[in-house]
Amino acid sequence: MRLVPLLSVLCVSSLAVAQSQWSEPVTVAESLAPYGAGPELVPLAGDTLWVLWMALGAPARLMACRYASGVWGGPESVALSSQGLYWPSGVVDDSGRMLVACYEGSYPTARYGQDSWGIYTMTRTDTGWSRTALAQATMAEAFPTYVRLGKARDGSVGMIWDESSGGMTSIDSVMFSRRTQSGWTPRRCLAAGQYPDVEYHCGSLIPGDSTDFIIAFQRSVYPDTSQTQIWDLNDSLLGTAHTFAGGNPVLTRGHTGTFVVFRRGDSLLGSLNHGSGWVPERLVAADIGVGTPGLCADATGWAWACWPDSGHQTILTSYNSGIDWSPPETVATFTSLGNPSIASDDSGTVHCVWFDHAPGTQGRLRHARRLSRPGVEEAPNPEVRAPIPGTSLLRGVLFVPSSLLTANSSLLSVDSRKMLDLSPGANDVRWLAPGVYFIRMARTQAQAQAIHKVVVTR
Repeated sequence: MRLVPLLSVLCVSSLAVAQSQWSEPVTVAESLAPYGAGPELVPLAGDTLWVLWMALGAPARLMACRYASGVWGGPESVALSSQGLYWPSGVVDDSGRMLVACYEGSYPTARYGQDSWGIYTMTRTDTGWSRTALAQATMAEAFPTYVRLGKARDGSVGMIWDESSGGMTSIDSVMFSRRTQSGWTPRRCLAAGQYPDVEYHCGSLIPGDSTDFIIAFQRSVYPDTSQTQIWDLNDSLLGTAHTFAGGNPVLTRGHTGTFVVFRRGDSLLGSLNHGSGWVPERLVAADIGVGTPGLCADATGWAWACWPDSGHQTILTSYNSGIDWSPPETVATFTSLGNPSIASDDSGTVHCVWFDHAPGTQGRLRHARRLSRPGVEEAPNPEVRAPIPGTSLLRGVLFVPSSLLTANSSLLSVDSRKMLDLSPGANDVRWLAPGVYFIRMARTQAQAQAIHKVVVTR
């Protein structure tokens, strides 16, 4: 099916993906700890984002920096520790503030005590960062790693992490807690590893369709088998896990569906779920570098993945509008790049940060943003009228900015029957039969009429 809109000069009969339009990289901070310390890129509201990382040196310092109105602010100290601060994760909590969680403690060796090991949280207030608060104390010698925060369907916050190295009857298990008005719930084991044969590594958690969360984690069976498992989660894991061959999974949710990317060997693969099940995985990129890929959804519902190449000399990204992944495009090239993280602000601008550990430096945190949305070109059509700014159609997805919608904007048939309630951003219209449809939109200075026509053809 093809859409020929009188809203836009965009058409899908002849696709030509726009070339990469990433800004020149800028340095956000220097002197970075190279392992287990981010960066973590978190969108807040509007065009504001935060990035988290751990500074090099002693005492251990978890740092943050805010980006707003196109400018990075100065680095801020989030937490200090005489031991170590690792695996920071951030999310906007249900009060609209930045919430950060990380592991504080040393590595589990006999020469260190374990009394203060645990997962701690900090919140960004109007006056700065709150003091660290213990969210999850662990049993003697237990070692939490890969802390991840996520939102539930009702907007509350959940947390998953790996827990290993004793203190439990199994190791390398996926643990879970959620934040309530009375604090974090006691940690609960979702998937228990069995040493030495099976271990689990958490990936991510996002709002569920009909359950509180969807979670993804890696199940590893020695010596060399890895499997991505995706589960629904309420008070317990529900149903049967959907599995893919591969590991290091990351989830995100957009208007066009739920997306996952994961590693299989040196390849990056991805799949999506429009609500009727996960489709077979597709190759996103081959010959990728080590580590977990980055993944986010932008304001129109497209998914964006990022990763380093196998030589760690290039940061690459690919996007998915709800059908398939685009050819990889280059974000940055240098000599020693890794740990990329990607996020979109509310305006739809996609941002990427990564570590640059070039020889002769102590490590730099770098940032670039995409200067425009990817688009498609249209062959000339004499019937296409002047477009409404900001509105576009691509591969059966109608994109409408919130500024052009009324409270009850709908897609109508020629006999005025409502076919679809429109939402800001992406609207799936692939199921429509060929014909003429109309959209009732908000009036703008550029458009005198509030009724506009869309022609759907095969």
